[in-house]
Amino acid sequence: MAFREWVVEILKEAGRPLHYQEVGLKLKEKGHWKGVQDPVKIARIRLSALARWHRSPVVALGKGLYALREEADTSPEP
Repeated sequence: MAFREWVVEILKEAGRPLHYQEVGLKLKEKGHWKGVQDPVKIARIRLSALARWHRSPVVALGKGLYALREEADTSPEP
């Protein structure tokens, strides 16, 4: 499974937008990032890049919050 799928799974389980800090800690907690020393920093970088992709299932809501596109009620721009 890739980062994108892990994040989608975590956001679905939460049922609400999450801060990148929560996402990073959950990834570490679930064992996906066993060797990552600073999961919060890596989550911030990777989520930011993922949310900029126009077909991403994840969108940035601001202030470090991320949500699933379907829950944020937005659609990708053409």
